[in-house]
This record gives sequence, structure tokens and C-alpha cells, in this order.
Amino acid sequence: MNLLAALILLLFSSGRWVIPLAAWASPILLLRFVRGGTAAPRLALAAISLYAVGCLTWWGMVPVPAPSYFVIMLMIMLPGVLPYLADRLLVRAPAGFGSTLVFASAWVVTEYLVTRTSPYGSWGAVAYTQVDHLPLIQTAALTGLWGIGFLIAWTAAVVNWAWERRFEWQEVRRGVLTWAGVLAGVLLLGGARMALAPPASPSIRVAGIAIDWPPSLAPQRLLSRSVAGADLDTLRTSLHAHEEALYASVRREAAAGARLVVWSEVGALVLKDEPPVFEQRAGQVAREAGIHLVAGVAVFTPGQGYYENLWFGFDSTGTLIGRYHKARPVPGDPERGADSRIPVVATELGRLAGAVCFDADFPDLILRAGRRHADLLVVPSSDWRAIDPLHTRMALVRGVENGCSVVRPTRQGLSAAADYQGRILATADFFRATPSVMVAQVPSRGVRTPYSRLPDLVPYLCVAIVAGAMIGRLMRRAG
Repeated sequence: MNLLAALILLLFSSGRWVIPLAAWASPILLLRFVRGGTAAPRLALAAISLYAVGCLTWWGMVPVPAPSYFVIMLMIMLPGVLPYLADRLLVRAPAGFGSTLVFASAWVVTEYLVTRTSPYGSWGAVAYTQVDHLPLIQTAALTGLWGIGFLIAWTAAVVNWAWERRFEWQEVRRGVLTWAGVLAGVLLLGGARMALAPPASPSIRVAGIAIDWPPSLAPQRLLSRSVAGADLDTLRTSLHAHEEALYASVRREAAAGARLVVWSEVGALVLKDEPPVFEQRAGQVAREAGIHLVAGVAVFTPGQGYYENLWFGFDSTGTLIGRYHKARPVPGDPERGADSRIPVVATELGRLAGAVCFDADFPDLILRAGRRHADLLVVPSSDWRAIDPLHTRMALVRGVENGCSVVRPTRQGLSAAADYQGRILATADFFRATPSVMVAQVPSRGVRTPYSRLPDLVPYLCVAIVAGAMIGRLMRRAG
């Protein structure tokens, strides 16, 4: 019965159908199941359950053909059984309340290692299920994703600890009150941060533009066939016309009062021999409009099979202030990555940090925004139906971690702007109106966060707890 109930809740604990409370409840029941009976078959059933549910709830979110999809899901979902394995190996009944830290710590260590080593970064981290719970998500400014994951996993361990004692109040009171006090303290501090220290700096008007390509300019088509002569001239003319449509949108938003205009990832497509021409033209538009401009651009050669995914930034004088090559291409996409550090640039609008779409799924990459005191993280992006709006919500957590607002104009997804406390300031749904234009008043200054100084503190503490439990287990066996 516990496994069946856990399976139902797991359907709503990650992937496309997230119910925030289910992410808290499913580990409780799955841990209860794993702790009963013989370890090996129960752990095997837990692993199979995690994998099967993941394959269902993540379908379409990993854009690869079916055979490869099921292999990739093994890599994504199976590490999720490791905290249950650690708990079964290291916790022996009757165990004291301190044993509840083992499962929670193993959970954090697992998510941390997966995030640092997986080509999909932090996808699947349980903290993302809580992005709408703003008092809780403030924890990310102190601990990153890891503190939120710890609280959810610790809750499962505490409930099971009390369950094994039949919820006898006199026996479980001290432990339950300790857990409740910590959780209440976290929520109160998060709420206090929002109520007592909201963003107070002057705001800047920001516009995010997401425009689709004409069918004839779909990148898949351009990358797959070579053109030359008159056909190349025709293609060049079409590309310039599309670029001019983007500039027309930029001018409209500038005339409406925007001081920063950003268009989505691969908004413009530029032939390999034309980046200098593009830089000159984009700088001219920024100078004439008197705005800062951030542009997502694909640089390519027809028929070559891949493109360079670039971020360009121009200030209001038309000067190029940043040129960044996307560091984390989506596995399987025909793009090439190059840069290892995101740009952070001082401007009259504040310190702007830049990233491109999938980059924002890697907390260690975006950490530079916090360490260099960025005020605004600008993330041109491009999604697809299956990951909309989850992918945008994930990126907004980077702002809470690093104390900067986030602007994410998104083709085929949800464009959003949020302040450094995670409040959504504006959105625009690409699927409701194309071109999609989002306008937001965004704080001009960010804050420093403890996470940006000590991003690995919680995972390292959790490693120490798991290591201590392992040593204690070995000593008990030796004795």
C-alpha cells in the first residue's frame, strides 16, 4: 500500500505535473516502504518505480528519440534511489532522532553530485517543485538548492522516525518539535526577508522580445543544406529582413520607455562572414534608440550542420560591452559551446550578467553573477512545449541564489522577469501571442547573498554527516 501511494504521489513530484505538496509526501511513503521487509527487493522496487514514473512524467522534456530517451532516464532517475540505499545501510532500529539526518544528507549529496556531473545540470532537483512558495525559496539565498532539498528529505525521515514509534507523543515529542521549530524558523525568516527587506532601488524598464523565424529560416533547414551563388544572396536578404523586424520591435520598445531591450536565444541568424556587420548594425540601433541591447544570435554556415550560440551586449552609445559563447549546449542540439565563464559587465543600468538558456540550469556556472555582484542576469532563451513553464521557473531561482534580478525572454515558452527574491514582475506567453513582448520594471540593484560566498557549505556538511554515519556503522560492526 505504501508503494502504491508513493507511486501516485511520484507522478506529481517532478516533471510536467508538479504539485508542490506531493514532492514532500512521496519520499515519506517511499522511505516507509523501503524500510520494511528485506532490503534488496524493496530497493529494487523503489528504483524501478522511480525510473518508470520518471519515464512517464519526463516524456517530451528530453528531446531525443525513444531508445536514447530510456537510456538517458536511467542516468537521471536511478541516482534517486541512493538516499534510500544509504538510509537502509546506515540506519538501524532502534535509532535516535539524529539518525534522521542520514537520509536528508544522502539526498543532498546525491543531488549535488548529479548537478555537478550530469550533462543536464540541476534538472530533477526537488527544490524546483517549490518555486511558487516564496518564503521557502528564500532559503536558496543562504544554501542554494541544497537547503530546500534537505528540508524535504528530512521531513520524510522525521515522519518515518515518528511512525516507527507509532507516533507516541511522549517518545517523539522532542524530535518532532525540533523539526517543526527548524521548518517554522526557515519559513519565518524567509517571510521576514520578503516583508522587511524588499528591493528598494530605483527600477529600470526592461523589454523582452521573443519572435519566431519564418519557416524558410528554420535553423534545422538552414544547417542541413548548403547554398551558394544566387541562392546564398537570397538567403542573406531574408536573414537581413528578419533582423530588421527584430530591430523594429526594439525601436518600438525603446520609444515606449525601455532602457534595456533583450531578444530571445537565436533571435537573429547571422552568416559566418557577417558578425562584424551584425555588431555594427546592432550597435547603431542601440545608439540611435538610446538603449542597452542584448541579443541572442546564431552564427552559422549553411550545410555545416551546427551553429555558434552567442550573446551580444551593447550599451546606449552603441559600444559592444559583451560577447559570450553559450557554455552549456543542450545535449544533442547542433550547437557548439566555447566559453567557460559568463560575462558580468558594469553599465549605467547596473552590473549586467549574461547567460544563454540551458546555462542557467548549472548553478556553479551562474555563481559568477553573485560573486561579481551582478544586479541583473539577462538570459535569452528558447524552449519547447513540454518544458514550459518549468524551465523558466528554474532560471528564476538563480536570481535568488545570487542576489540579482533575472530577465528571461523565451521563444516557444514563458518569458519572465523576477526580482532577486523570486517575485515574478512580468510574464509573456509565446504561445498566446507572437511576437511575444514582455515589459517589466526591474530593480536596478541586487544584493550579496551568503550562498554566493559559500555555495558548497551545505553539501560538504552533508558529506560529513554521511561519512560519520558510515564510520559509526563500521565501528559497530567491528565491535
